[in-house]
Amino acid sequence: MVSEWLLSLNTKKCCVVSYGKSVDKTVTYTLADHSNQEAVLERYDKVKDLGVWFDEKLSFREHIQDKINKAHMMLGKIKYNFRHLTIPTFVLLYKTMVRSHSDYCCSVWAPYKKGDIVALEKVQKRATKILLSLIVTLTV
Repeated sequence: MVSEWLLSLNTKKCCVVSYGKSVDKTVTYTLADHSNQEAVLERYDKVKDLGVWFDEKLSFREHIQDKINKAHMMLGKIKYNFRHLTIPTFVLLYKTMVRSHSDYCCSVWAPYKKGDIVALEKVQKRATKILLSLIVTLTV
């Protein structure tokens, strides 16, 4: 089939992740590469697919932490690089630079644990503090 479509599969980019409670991790998976030689696929505990980290327990803890770190980093960039902001400008920057990170694929990794929800809300709390400081500086 591969020779018929003139497509070759890069077996170095293929990996195995098993999901479930009772998974036999001793099984090795092989795949034929473009020269019809069997290549053993590597087994990982987590894999990044379309920007979302999937771990073997599907807890998304590392993905949520990565998104929180990126959101805090973007808030820091906004605060450092834009000294004289108006409120509509800050809201626009927040929606494009911060919320885009925290909202990407959220239907897949939607947090349901209290600790994850609190950590995500800390980003919004920090943005609210920046917004309040803008309001104070604009009125003074």
